[in-house]
Amino acid sequence: MSLFGTDGVRGTPGVAPLDATTLQRLGAAIAWAVTGDTGSARILVGRDTRESGAWIIEQLGRGFSYAGADAFDGGVLPTPAVAGLTRGGDFHAGVVVSASHNPYQDNGVKVIAGNGEKADDGLEGRISARVAETTWSFGDDAVPRLTAVDLAEGYATQLAGAFASLAASSSLSLAIDCANGAASQLAPDVLGRLGFDPLVLSNQPDGRNINLDCGSTHPDALARAVVEHGCRLGAAFDGDADRVVFVDHRGTVVNGDAVLLIAARRLAQTGQLPGQAIVATVMSNLGLERALRADGITVHRCPVGDRSVWVEMQARGASLGGEQSGHIIQSRLLPTGDGLATALTILTAVAESGRDLADLAADLVPLPQVLVNARVGRRVPLDDLPGVTRAIADAEGELDGNGRVLVRYSGTEALLRVMVEGTDQATIERLAAGIADQAVAELGAARSE
Repeated sequence: MSLFGTDGVRGTPGVAPLDATTLQRLGAAIAWAVTGDTGSARILVGRDTRESGAWIIEQLGRGFSYAGADAFDGGVLPTPAVAGLTRGGDFHAGVVVSASHNPYQDNGVKVIAGNGEKADDGLEGRISARVAETTWSFGDDAVPRLTAVDLAEGYATQLAGAFASLAASSSLSLAIDCANGAASQLAPDVLGRLGFDPLVLSNQPDGRNINLDCGSTHPDALARAVVEHGCRLGAAFDGDADRVVFVDHRGTVVNGDAVLLIAARRLAQTGQLPGQAIVATVMSNLGLERALRADGITVHRCPVGDRSVWVEMQARGASLGGEQSGHIIQSRLLPTGDGLATALTILTAVAESGRDLADLAADLVPLPQVLVNARVGRRVPLDDLPGVTRAIADAEGELDGNGRVLVRYSGTEALLRVMVEGTDQATIERLAAGIADQAVAELGAARSE
């Protein structure tokens, strides 16, 4: 059984699978898996600002040492920085200690392959298998040896260089919310190098305030600041800075669907959109498809998760893909989401067009969408739930092509998620509730708002 969920090994520090013993074995297993046991691994480690991060790295470090790996501690770094530095440096793997947008009490371990991509199922499977092996035991004599390295400068320089043309638009006013996370120092630094003087919120991490009423999951404070200070737009990152959501000059939240629309149009205009197609997950609103169809651009769908987006992008030869939640991947930059790069992309679109973000996003007319959760104690294949299957089919028949029904189990929680999209709010609410209620009846679950 794999230790890994949809985005690394997640949990509560000190409690399995983030207990000391498992973390130590995980560190050794990573080092062995990425080299095939043929040589000493070189591993770059970065983390967000949670107070538990240093302790987790210490435990992983014991495992690295046990396996004979050379480990390098880059300190606080965004996930995309670790990905880019791993790919660009002489590293077999990168490790990010972060729980992304979750509260400080949670944490996790993400593995980045040597090519900068998030570990695939094969690599995660090999790591999990080595952790579970009973043929080796972990002694008490392993001392964590990690060499401290300052690599943030290299990432900032590379990113600023990729968007050097923005320097001419430095008078554009903006606000940023760093979520008291990994972007707290880097985001203002990179924007400063390009000549911007952003209004900066939530960039004073104390180990416990990461994502606390701030960042991409709580953009209200940013929206107020943008309006109060007359900014052209605002950008809110999550804890590990691999995603971002925006607010326009009116304080209206602009999510990943609108970002995909704006970025796709810009890439198409500059001949950088192969196949005139992008990749989005099943959660992206049907309004995105409709808006891009008018420009002759196709939207290919994939399962939820930025790793799934990247896999589909590779299969389609796409240069752009992302999620409604704000994970946006641009293959010319990185094979993973980069919140700061996405922010610079949108700034470029605003600067080049001379139009406001609200205007650029106006063609995205989202269909009403409702999400209902049913808490479940067990996961039964949907095909084995005749009542749920029948309710889904009835809902799709009633929508008659003017909407979508998506029912799936959460990858991180004990929930069955029911999403219905359509032209009439009352109708989709009724259909979603009916499917969820049927799940409750068949699984002995409970509705969860």
